[in-house]
This record gives sequence, structure tokens and C-alpha cells, in this order.
Amino acid sequence: MTHDENLALAPTDLAVRRRDRFDGSGFSVTLSRFAQADIDLIRQTYEVVKRAYGLWLHIRDAAHLSDTHHDDLLSQHILTELKDRRFLLSLRDLGSATYALGTPPQDVRSALHDIRGGALLALIGAAAADVRGETIDSQELRTVILRARDHARIMRNAISDLHPVLRAIDAGIKTHTMLDFITKWARTIYRVGERKVEVTTDCEYDGFVCHFDLETAALDRVIYNHVNNAARFSADDKVSIAVLPIGDRLVRWVITNAIYPEHNLHLRESLGDDLGRLYSGGVTRGGHGIGLNNCASLVGAAVGVTDIEELVAKGYIGATVRDHNYVAWFHWPTYDPQRAGAAS
Repeated sequence: MTHDENLALAPTDLAVRRRDRFDGSGFSVTLSRFAQADIDLIRQTYEVVKRAYGLWLHIRDAAHLSDTHHDDLLSQHILTELKDRRFLLSLRDLGSATYALGTPPQDVRSALHDIRGGALLALIGAAAADVRGETIDSQELRTVILRARDHARIMRNAISDLHPVLRAIDAGIKTHTMLDFITKWARTIYRVGERKVEVTTDCEYDGFVCHFDLETAALDRVIYNHVNNAARFSADDKVSIAVLPIGDRLVRWVITNAIYPEHNLHLRESLGDDLGRLYSGGVTRGGHGIGLNNCASLVGAAVGVTDIEELVAKGYIGATVRDHNYVAWFHWPTYDPQRAGAAS
């Protein structure tokens, strides 16, 4: 997709309607909403991904290690717990105990979806590839480490009392630039099942995009949901992410993947020309549409348009098929410290 094609996906005069900055809150549940077996597994999963990132911080800060020894230690230990067969098998049951009590409310289903998905899918894919004997080079391993950090933060965003101390820190101000997001996606490998998907980026914006760490987690929930879908259905094992400024207060994220003719046909038969209905939930292939519905809710909260039908109709979020490519987009507010200072 060219710049002009990405620009033409939706109107360029979209406005941020909310007056206060979205801080990333409002899309969480408490642990008590889950069955005990799921609570135990959620805690275990969180500790595993958090330890992976913590181990990297410890190894990185060991000044006596040479670069070679540093990489060797990372290679030996970062994926250790994720490769444990018992742990991987247990993840298949995450959420089943809660569902066994009856279909959970929407907010619980949304949290479970992003805990089971998010960056965890790519982490499991990398661990499984390592078990199969595939090479996980140092660059991909560093990406894995960032995925572990991201997923721990996503889990704290989805479950408010999972780690109260770090959740409180997440709720504080921590301004992020677009570079913080793009560097963890540019020219990276994203593992989905046994597939090795290449992710490329094209970014035309280098300013600030989040003001709170909890907001960063919310934006990551939207990005990972889109990338997971794109990687899962990519016909050529490639996914592209483009980012371009829209006006002076929004950035447009565009996630593109080639699709097979049969997938295109399924979309047309199910939705006609109105692919935006995917964001209402319940119409995705092989799933329940919860992830895309989560995306719409989070984007709506960020831009101040909470009605999903209006959000799609106005072009704040949407999807289409162009030249055998599935194209999804959404908008997120930029952050301008000068404007924020003048408003305070």
C-alpha cells in the first residue's frame, strides 16, 4: 500500500472528540471474576512472561559479561519456561474453567481473549520453534524479550489486581514516542503456530503517541490483535504495518496482509462490502470476533466515539480488501506536550 492509498482509506479530517486524555483504564476486570483454576493459570502465565523480561534486565546489567556470553545466556534461558511442555499444554485450558460455569459477561471474555492472545501467541510460537530445533537468532530473541514485556503489561491492563504495585506504576505518566512502538516491529519475525511471518514497517510519524503506560498497554492490545489476525491469515507469511499522521492530533495505523482467494470469498459472502462489521464481533472466521470488538472499544475510548457503528461509519476504524490484500486500519491520538501544557 502506498502513502496515497493509506491516506484514502478513511477521511483525513477526523477529530479527537474527548477532551481529556484516555489513560488506558476502564477495560479491566478483577481476578475474582474468574474460576479459581483460571486464576491460578493466569498468575502462572503472568509470572512466566514477567520473569523472561526480568531475566533479560539482569543479564543486560551484568557488566562483566562479554557480548558473546550475554547472547549465549539469553539463548539458553529466556525461553526455558515457555518451552516447558506441561506449561504449554496448560495454556490450552486457560479460560475453560470460567466458561464451564456459563458464558462469561463481555468484559470477562474480552480480558480472557487478550490474555490468551496478545503477545503470548508469538512467544509460544518462538518457544515451539526452538523446541523443533529452528534457529532463534539474537535479533529475534531480543524481539521475544520485548514481547514478554508487552504481554505482562497487557495482562496488568486487562486484570486490575493482578499485580497492584506495577499496575499503579503503569497508571502513572510515561510518555512514549512512536519509535518505542515501531522499533519492536520493524523487520521482525512473528511466529504463529509453525509459521514464520515477516513484519515490516513504514512510519511517517516520529512524535509522541502515548502519555501513560496503561495507555501504552491499551494501544498494544489493539496492535497485537490486528497483527495476530494478519499473521494468522497471511497468504505469503508477510505482514506490513504503516503509520501516518492524520491532521495534527491523530495517527493512522494500517496493517496489511495478502489473503487467499477462499478467505476473500468468505469475507464477501459473510459481510459483502461492509467489512467494518468485523468490529462488532461474532463474524470472524474460526473465532468469535472478540479481539476486533476489543479493538473498536479501545479505539473508541481513545478518540471519544464510543458507539461502534458510528466509529466504523466515520472511518476511525475499518477494514477492506484491496488487490488481494486484507487492509485494516485504526486511529490513535498523538500527544503534544506543548498543547497539553497550555491546557493545564
